[in-house]
Amino acid sequence: MPPRKGTQLHPNSLANLNRQGGQPRYEEPKKQRNIQVTSVGWDGIRALASERGLSLNELIEQIGRGKIPLGDADEAD
Repeated sequence: MPPRKGTQLHPNSLANLNRQGGQPRYEEPKKQRNIQVTSVGWDGIRALASERGLSLNELIEQIGRGKIPLGDADEAD
């Protein structure tokens, strides 16, 4: 499937798909979710994923699982 106009397909995106019935990376299948962020926020998330060699999905997954820790909320301001 070609990427949508204005987006780039991350090389790991297709590799992360589990179409051959192999073992999933995690103990449960991923589900499609929707988020809303500003363009600046989205660009920042994309840059973070790229710096780590991850897809956007995997970056968010790892943040949610605590594998990529976030600083204290007080430090973000």
